[in-house]
Amino acid sequence: MKKNDFLTQGWDEYRLIDSGDGRKLEQFGSLLLDRPDPQALWKKNNPDLWINTDAQFLWADKGDRWSLAEGTPEEWVIRWRDMKLNLSFKGFKHVGVFPEHAGQWEELQEVGKKHAGLKMLNLFGYTGAASIAAAQSGIHVTHVDASKQTIETVKENAQASGLAGDAVRTVVEDALKYAKRLAQREEKFEIIVMDPPAFGRGPKGEVWKIEEKLLELVAVLPQLLSAEAKLVILNGYAAGFSARTFAELLHDVLPEGFITYGEIAIQQKDSERLLTTSIYSKWQNQ
Repeated sequence: MKKNDFLTQGWDEYRLIDSGDGRKLEQFGSLLLDRPDPQALWKKNNPDLWINTDAQFLWADKGDRWSLAEGTPEEWVIRWRDMKLNLSFKGFKHVGVFPEHAGQWEELQEVGKKHAGLKMLNLFGYTGAASIAAAQSGIHVTHVDASKQTIETVKENAQASGLAGDAVRTVVEDALKYAKRLAQREEKFEIIVMDPPAFGRGPKGEVWKIEEKLLELVAVLPQLLSAEAKLVILNGYAAGFSARTFAELLHDVLPEGFITYGEIAIQQKDSERLLTTSIYSKWQNQ
């Protein structure tokens, strides 16, 4: 078991421009966004850069939370390698991608290119960046998310990225319930990715609380992994757990293999400052 913090410096169509005072300033393609981030406790390096943003997210009890500058589109597209992602302002501070996970997308593609015929299960898959990156390298992907609207975005992203209609199998379902169903059907995967929120609801009102359900979900992993399993990734956000806790949890159910864990951070442009966004733990077959 080894601690290994991961950071992304961004890419041509994404950069962390500045951060501070509980907010972050990011470049997504042609748009400059000002969003809250509780980790940014320090002062902004360059306050002048924040003056002419295209969109600002404001906490509000009612009404629109995104304040858009005149002429700012409500939907737009960014690229990562050969992947296209549809982004939008739809009422919450997330716009359709977690850019700090670009390193994981890269790793999935490397594994897919090295081993033919792999199957991947992506639980809490959101708008599908990891699924699409994997599918582009030949991995057969099952993508699970509780939101029907989000699944439609996955399909749009996959099509825009040049994938065939059946390249990513999409499922609107509660992640834990579906994982148990797959185990009962004895369906196996070589790669499993999990991005569980601290709290969420399934399509039929199923309540997900990470402190109550994560152990139950992780316990299903041995039944879902094939004898040729390659990789398991568990990401976490704002749930009060440490990365080491995630690592111990994976080691408890998958004792054979090698585990790394740590923080995920974005490096600010033209600065040594790192903004920590989440934690992860990763199991790899030795």
